[in-house]
Amino acid sequence: MHLKMQKINKFFGPVQVLFDVDFEVTPNEFHALIGENGAGKSTLVKILTGIEQKTSGDVFINDEPVQFKTVLDAERLGISIVNQELNLFPEMTVLENLFICKEMTRGVFIDQDAQIKRAQDVLAQLDIHVDLHAPVKRYSVGVQQLIEIAKALLEDAQLIILDEPTSALTTKEITQLFNVLKKLKNAGKSIVYISHRLPEIFELCESISILRDGKLVKRSPLDRMDFNGIIQNMVGYDLGHLFPEKPVIAPGKTLLEARNLTRQNEFEDISFSLKAGEIIGFAGLIGAGRTELMNALFGVTQFEHGELWIDEQKVTIKSVAQAKRLGLGYVTENRKEEGLFLDESITNNVLYNNLKALSKWGLVDGDKTSELVSRSTEEVQVKSHSNAQIINQLSGGNQQKVVLAKWLATQPKILILDEPTRGIDVKSKKQIYDLIFQLKKQYFGVILVSSELIELLGVTDRIYVLREGRLMKELENTQIKDEDIMVHMMGGNTYARG
Repeated sequence: MHLKMQKINKFFGPVQVLFDVDFEVTPNEFHALIGENGAGKSTLVKILTGIEQKTSGDVFINDEPVQFKTVLDAERLGISIVNQELNLFPEMTVLENLFICKEMTRGVFIDQDAQIKRAQDVLAQLDIHVDLHAPVKRYSVGVQQLIEIAKALLEDAQLIILDEPTSALTTKEITQLFNVLKKLKNAGKSIVYISHRLPEIFELCESISILRDGKLVKRSPLDRMDFNGIIQNMVGYDLGHLFPEKPVIAPGKTLLEARNLTRQNEFEDISFSLKAGEIIGFAGLIGAGRTELMNALFGVTQFEHGELWIDEQKVTIKSVAQAKRLGLGYVTENRKEEGLFLDESITNNVLYNNLKALSKWGLVDGDKTSELVSRSTEEVQVKSHSNAQIINQLSGGNQQKVVLAKWLATQPKILILDEPTRGIDVKSKKQIYDLIFQLKKQYFGVILVSSELIELLGVTDRIYVLREGRLMKELENTQIKDEDIMVHMMGGNTYARG
């Protein structure tokens, strides 16, 4: 498929969000579309897939002018999208998900045999092995991602758009996904790949379009670009090194010590410590037990064996409210479902997490609330029209900053950050790293859970590696490489210190 979008403009009321954007994907091309959160990528893709209508401009497919008024219009013309948030029904079977609203019929009846044969043919092309009659929820996010791609092929899509497809995948699942994408390219499909993970773009794509502030600032073959050049085009200036210089300070007192923590089927015999002014990291593949351990520390669940000491006092945390009273804050990995009220304002999101401190006799102190919200959002550099703006209207990076703001407003001593930069742009990542280092200098204790090894290496003082719920290695973050961490994540050694 040859796609051309010319001089695309989009207004939402009086606000213009796309400015004369040109976007082109040639036949059998693997094309990257990148930009900061809020750059206009999502709006452009929504226009391309019929979710939104352009204000002005032209769209051509194979040199023929086209108009997308609905999603079905785009699908009929061979365009399909695999979103970051998967569009599957967990309780329904794989087969039902593949053909929902697109059933094959014989007369007035669904032709089950024909659907099974068609599904088997497409899944075989992609080398996907699943039980068509099993519920989708049985399978990992990575396999569900491949099922979404299979749905696109069932519709005979010629142009497939993938939005942050690897953000929740394991290393093994990413490898499988990349193999599938290469097969699709060999089969003549065109791919638009949206990701903040630049190494993936260099591995897969041939060309790139970069948006900034609703405008196309660069379209280029990838072999003429480098990492720094892409970032500079995204942000409009030289961002410098992704990671700021790590502050060197002498750690203070021990804030938290875990001794032999165990929760059946989740993690076993985990011991670690955290000092004031220290950043420790937890590495591991999905399923290693990292988030489960953090949930137990924060009172979402309870560990069954072991001891937890905070400020040299033995504690048993039985609730989130108790964890907050003890000085813990928790930025969860799933900001949209667990971290924010998406239909509420920035102010209300910060207020709800600090209600006790901001109210007296059941009445909210408006002045106190306004002051705290302004201070905390300024500290993390939230970009918004005002603190009355609804969370859903913010970019992913700014949504994440609001999560940080609401927890910093509680003045925690220990802050748990679970995948704090997942799905956000490079500039916002750097701002979050700056903030983490400010917390270090203020002698907070920070626990960072991340699937990005470069992030752990760039930010932490020590790294604990988990595998299948067990602690494999504690590494001092000096002169170590990502390969060293990966060896232990994959089970290369049994537990040892140093």
